[in-house]
Amino acid sequence: MHLKKLLFVFVIIIGAIFAIFLFLLNLPGTPANNDTKFGVTFSPAYAESFGVDWRAAYRAILDDLGVRYVRLSAYWNTTEPEDDYFTFDDLDYQLDWAARRKAHVVLGVGRKLPRWPECHDPEWVKGFPAPQFDEKVLDAVRAVVERYKDHPALSRWQVENEVLFPFGRCSRPYNLGLLKKEIDLVRSIDPGHEIVVTDSGEWTVWMPLAFYGDVLGVSMYREAWNDFFNTHIPFPIKEGWYQFRARLISPWRKTIIVTELQTEPWAGKPVESMGPDESMLLMPLDKIKDNVRFARNVGFPEVYLWGVEWWYALREQNLPEIWDGLKDIFGA
Repeated sequence: MHLKKLLFVFVIIIGAIFAIFLFLLNLPGTPANNDTKFGVTFSPAYAESFGVDWRAAYRAILDDLGVRYVRLSAYWNTTEPEDDYFTFDDLDYQLDWAARRKAHVVLGVGRKLPRWPECHDPEWVKGFPAPQFDEKVLDAVRAVVERYKDHPALSRWQVENEVLFPFGRCSRPYNLGLLKKEIDLVRSIDPGHEIVVTDSGEWTVWMPLAFYGDVLGVSMYREAWNDFFNTHIPFPIKEGWYQFRARLISPWRKTIIVTELQTEPWAGKPVESMGPDESMLLMPLDKIKDNVRFARNVGFPEVYLWGVEWWYALREQNLPEIWDGLKDIFGA
């Protein structure tokens, strides 16, 4: 009898926790923020995976699409292809063009940055022992920050990307101790620019990273691909869920932005291997606009859309519907 009572109490507690969780997921949001600034995340390598000229794509993003907020990455395997040999031609091009168009750049530094495989470690460093490996990470960060700290296009630094979210192909695990060292290093070289740290908007709790950097960037996904069921699983999340979590961490972090809004297909294979009909069926323009509406209603001041390289590749195949249909949110 005693065991049955304990089991009953346990079931009640679990049911109450689940009910509270569902209630929080469905919190109504506050009125829309019509002052939200929209930008994009851009990767040259990802653009090239679609068979397009990344420089032409980048210029079109600034000139034709009218984007004025861009999140770029100093990919370690590109900036330091050999030990102690740095090359910045590609990054110079991106920041210089942004400056010409008076665009604002969030520049990511570190080893884990946007786009697969997430950890962009150069091959030459993979055999280094942990202490020496971390020093090499800091050397790479130092080189980038010293080069661009006074660049007119730079608006913020981003240090690493979603370090607490176990996604990607990384040769070794990440640790918050290294993140703190990187942040301290960036701040010591360039105290004049804010530092962004990022977290998953749906899968993590935000709180640990609220104590790092100046700005918290979160992803915003409204569905996820499930390999087991071979289908999309929608997230039963309303706008108020993000606003509630923002209020929870507001004593420690006032500014929260969306660094990755879901606006490209997600399925069981890479987007670049899909045909245009398949990819546009998975992420049509009306779904993208609905995600933009959702993000605007959440009310965070900046939102960076994910997938501009795919939009451009479709445009180059004479399928400009998504590209042209999004110009109004960037002001073009």
